[in-house]
Amino acid sequence: MHTITHVTDQITLVMLNVAIWSGRKKLRAEDLKLGTDVPPEELVSLGSKRVCDPEPLKIFHRIKKGAERTCLQVGTRFLGGFAVPHAHAESIAETLAELKVEFDTETRSFLAGYDRALEEWISNLPAWEEPIRRAIEPAEVVGTRLRFGYQIVRIAPAEQPGTLEEEVRGLGDGIFAEVEQMARELEGSFEGKERLHRRALGTFRRIREKLACLSFVDRRIHPVVDTLDDWFARLPDGSIEGPIFNEGMGLALLLSDAERMARHGAGQWAVQQGGEPNDSDMASDATPTEVTPLPLVHAGTELSAPLAVQSAMDFEAEMDALFSEVTIEVDDIDVQDHPPEPACAMPVVETVADVEGFFF
Repeated sequence: MHTITHVTDQITLVMLNVAIWSGRKKLRAEDLKLGTDVPPEELVSLGSKRVCDPEPLKIFHRIKKGAERTCLQVGTRFLGGFAVPHAHAESIAETLAELKVEFDTETRSFLAGYDRALEEWISNLPAWEEPIRRAIEPAEVVGTRLRFGYQIVRIAPAEQPGTLEEEVRGLGDGIFAEVEQMARELEGSFEGKERLHRRALGTFRRIREKLACLSFVDRRIHPVVDTLDDWFARLPDGSIEGPIFNEGMGLALLLSDAERMARHGAGQWAVQQGGEPNDSDMASDATPTEVTPLPLVHAGTELSAPLAVQSAMDFEAEMDALFSEVTIEVDDIDVQDHPPEPACAMPVVETVADVEGFFF
């Protein structure tokens, strides 16, 4: 139970309930005028037909994606929703409230022009007017299928929590998988290049913020944040090239592989504790110990050193060890136990050039 409450006591659960009308109806044999030469439904499916122009519906999908990205910036998927640290729940609620207003405004606009848009759609497809008109639903019905809802709750395990502990233990691996997806933005930043555009730093910083805010979930996360902080602390004010560029490429490779991140985090944590890593460190199967968070470091402050104790290995040697196939063994160690949590805010000010061209 301690494993569960260590995490649930520090998270808020955000549930999104966004319904978007598909603008489609089931395609029927009579729509295609196939007569009796139609294979049985057990064999084939005729799919669907669009009863309206899909373009006006795209705004609703964009808003939904925006809501999901808002939750994932500092949270992770959990129990059908998103687990976010308590400290970020209020700002996420404010953003979701704004997105709901936008969604509702777009809904009213869509429904107001619904009948006119249908006629335009039919006029562009005159040969299919009859099957389209058969499938048309009134605007008031369509309106019930467009909805933006969200719920923000605190959770606590029941006396018999079922499989909740399994879900909690899997959070770390889920976070690494989400970071792997984020790191795809870095794919074109290093290959065939000699220097790193500072614009790519925005992706590194977003990844760092997400990991730092969720470091209490799994002990393997903290050392990955340390590695990022060490690299950030040594970035020059000018061109990013040479050895520091190569280190950045190694970091991008690390962040683009969830399993590699987990292996790196477990290994570095073991070294920091005076031991050596083994394969058992990869599994989230032990009870975390209590952690003491560091004070938040706000944007604009100087970062003179990494936020936690670094390994005795220098960075280049660490990268060599990370990508080698050597297997080393040690006693089993608690996966979710870790050093003090790093601060969530990235202590480097982003310039316009850092984030130009990157949008959520």
